[in-house]
Amino acid sequence: MSKSIGKLLGGGGASTSMYGSERDYLNYLNKKDTSLIDNTLNNFNQSAYNLSQTLNNRPDYVYSVDGSDAARQRAENATYNSYVSKLTPQFEQQQRQLETRLQNQGLSVGSEAYQNAMNSMYRQQNEALNQASYNSVLQGQQAFSSSLSNAISAGNFSNAARQYPINEILQLMSRSMSGDDVALAKYQTQFGADSRIAQNKAANSASQYGIGNQFLSSAASAAAMAMLSDARVKENIYPVGRLDNGLTVYLFNYIGEDIPQIGLIAQEVAEYRPEAVLQDEYGLLHVNYALAAA
Repeated sequence: MSKSIGKLLGGGGASTSMYGSERDYLNYLNKKDTSLIDNTLNNFNQSAYNLSQTLNNRPDYVYSVDGSDAARQRAENATYNSYVSKLTPQFEQQQRQLETRLQNQGLSVGSEAYQNAMNSMYRQQNEALNQASYNSVLQGQQAFSSSLSNAISAGNFSNAARQYPINEILQLMSRSMSGDDVALAKYQTQFGADSRIAQNKAANSASQYGIGNQFLSSAASAAAMAMLSDARVKENIYPVGRLDNGLTVYLFNYIGEDIPQIGLIAQEVAEYRPEAVLQDEYGLLHVNYALAAA
């Protein structure tokens, strides 16, 4: 009973139908032509399958690189030979000059002083050759590092180049909806609307039930002085008699109840005995029968 009265009084205002935006979006999705993007995706799938059949016959991604040891060896040899080609004439000139100076000093070949002077010159020349060898190794290492860097760059470029056309196609497709995308969007939109409608129905029912209970509580508190007689909460209304002052007496039942009642209609009483009609906080009319029948 309270739920029916609550509904009559307007309890529960949450929407229990699909919003216009939801309908518009579903209409848009239903009319969306995805054949172009679907065909493109099918081509992608076919291309992927074809590529998978030839993986053993095509270059793979570059996952590791190494420097060129041959380049290192060439750099070492070239550097060392360059040093030697410059040092050899210098060494020969140094030896001739030293031999002439020792002879002018009266030192004979094979003497201890002569041999010491020559050994000192040889040590200096060996140090120069050792330095040339060290510099050659450095040049070889630099050549190896350079070849390694070049190999890394080439590998990265090769790997990136394989992705360029794929990235371009994916970017072009990024704002397009496939048939699967449209189906998912339709499901999510419909599911969201259905869930909201179900929640709002439940909320409306609870609201109507609460207002009905509040109405009954208010009516009971006012029963001592006035009876609820508003025509808006009655049904099956039939006239069955008349008071001495001319007011019509009716047979009726309250909406949601099956128990027959006899009484006045507040709206009619208000026309002849306004002082006998009270309005509660919900806007419903009650009749003080003692004043109405006077």
